[in-house]
Amino acid sequence: MAEAIPDVVDGEEKKLSDIFLSGWNLFDELEVTDLPFNGAPFQSKVKEAMGYFEQATVIVNQVGMFSPNELIDEVSTESLPFMLLPYFLGKLTTKINNPNGIEAIELGEVYFKDHLQRCQEYELCKAPKSKAQQDGKTDAAQQKSEQRELIEAAYNRNDKIAQYRKMKEIDEYMTRMRGAVKNKAVDDEVRREFFLKYLDKSIIEAKQELESLRLMKERAKMRLARMQAGEQNPLESSTAYQQNAPDIGHNHGHHHHHHAEPKPKPLQPFIITRNETQKAVFGLGYPSVPIMTVDEFYQQRVDEGIFPDEQKMAKINLEKAIAAAQDPNEKEDQEKAAIELQVEDDDPEYLARMRRMDEYKDVVRRGDGNRHNRS
Repeated sequence: MAEAIPDVVDGEEKKLSDIFLSGWNLFDELEVTDLPFNGAPFQSKVKEAMGYFEQATVIVNQVGMFSPNELIDEVSTESLPFMLLPYFLGKLTTKINNPNGIEAIELGEVYFKDHLQRCQEYELCKAPKSKAQQDGKTDAAQQKSEQRELIEAAYNRNDKIAQYRKMKEIDEYMTRMRGAVKNKAVDDEVRREFFLKYLDKSIIEAKQELESLRLMKERAKMRLARMQAGEQNPLESSTAYQQNAPDIGHNHGHHHHHHAEPKPKPLQPFIITRNETQKAVFGLGYPSVPIMTVDEFYQQRVDEGIFPDEQKMAKINLEKAIAAAQDPNEKEDQEKAAIELQVEDDDPEYLARMRRMDEYKDVVRRGDGNRHNRS
């Protein structure tokens, strides 16, 4: 069992579970800390946590704890937490302060892909489709009717709403149970349920992080290309240095003996990042630029009354999707049941509407109306 696997650290025997718990505690601390991202204390904790998880990974690999031929039910409760090791390491790589390099990004991609691969082997999630399958799906999608595509879009929206609700439920559950699980104050059944939910959460987040890392990698390559292009043009760098301009690094053109006209101040870019991780990384290169995440930008517009509230829109979209996929006969039955309920409850709005309809029928006879072009 995992509890019996020791490791020698500083001349003392330390259990694998203790090593994992030390890294886990640091990881949770980094998730809620107010320390600056690029500060030495924060980065020191990141490296320390990664050291614990890397140490635990070495032990897990040495004993061959996991096998692709097993099912999740065959994994013991004590071994279950160690399936999260690549996920934890991937999350920690997103906290490494390295704004001008892509090494940490590529390392994070390796960890998240490894984690998803292991979860796929244990049938915790589906394997991504191959490129041939994706191309075939694209060709087939072109032949589908517009109505079919709208129905699929409604179901996809429902899936995203369901995924959001699932993540919210998991977070609430883990907040309640995390302390008890860490202190081993719960039985094996509760502990197993906790880590299975944690694995569900890690799968969703790993997929989201891979997409974020892909965008970050593209931007990092573009930034490196611009830096290299600047180094290959020493004339501009030398001229900028001689002019002693306050915004060194921008292109000021060639130096002339006559007084050059001052250029207008360039517009400041407004950067919106996908999440807090990108906000922290991309904010380092632009300390004077206003930066906010998509969530912060959307909430600002909601507060200003420009955008609708997210929860209200999610409820409306869910109702529309359900109505679109609902059987017409069932929908008609529900409407009749609602009318009957209003009659039984003597709903004042319904009664007033029916009285107005009766008055209208008394004044307008059946058949009256537009008789234009009728014989």
